[in-house]
Amino acid sequence: MSRTLFSAFILAALLAASVGPFAAPSAAGDIKAAHPQPDSAMVKPGLSVKYYIERFNHIDEVINAATWMKPVRGEQLPMLNYNVGAGPVLTNKNDDLVGAFIQGYIKIDKPGTYLFSVQHNDGVRVWVGNEMIYDAPFVAPDTWSPNLEVVASEAGWYPLRMIYYEKKSTATLELYWQAPGAASFEFVPATAFGHIPGEDDKTS
Repeated sequence: MSRTLFSAFILAALLAASVGPFAAPSAAGDIKAAHPQPDSAMVKPGLSVKYYIERFNHIDEVINAATWMKPVRGEQLPMLNYNVGAGPVLTNKNDDLVGAFIQGYIKIDKPGTYLFSVQHNDGVRVWVGNEMIYDAPFVAPDTWSPNLEVVASEAGWYPLRMIYYEKKSTATLELYWQAPGAASFEFVPATAFGHIPGEDDKTS
């Protein structure tokens, strides 16, 4: 292999392995605000979460468990900034073998193009505005998504849903965004999350 061809091969491999919130963005997708918008008096801080305690190896196994297993209602998630090592998973008391259905809303104050990025361990599937923006269903060590580019056409509350699981050892679930005009990524703040108590009883 020539030196030039070898250099091109190495560069392609490095680009393919790019991770974290400085990787190239994925293709933009339109997301839809909730219609009608939820009554502000009913929206409470954080995201609702229901847990399923079982050994999972794939997101689809969490979905299947929800068809027959009684969930454990968890305390709401104030924000998604969990990098807990070998400690309890999210707001569950267990350190391992935890699946979670997370549901609520994310508030977008300014229309435009947003970049999201997810760090996770193990698997996760993410919907914003009822559009799936990321799917990493398998067991994995701490992993960054590509930068996930979405277009919000209006200000308001957007549905947010995640299915997540941790199999063993360490747990991570973090959600970042870069808003239009912002210079860098930051955690999606607690003020941007909301949920309506009991609303997730209508879904798995």
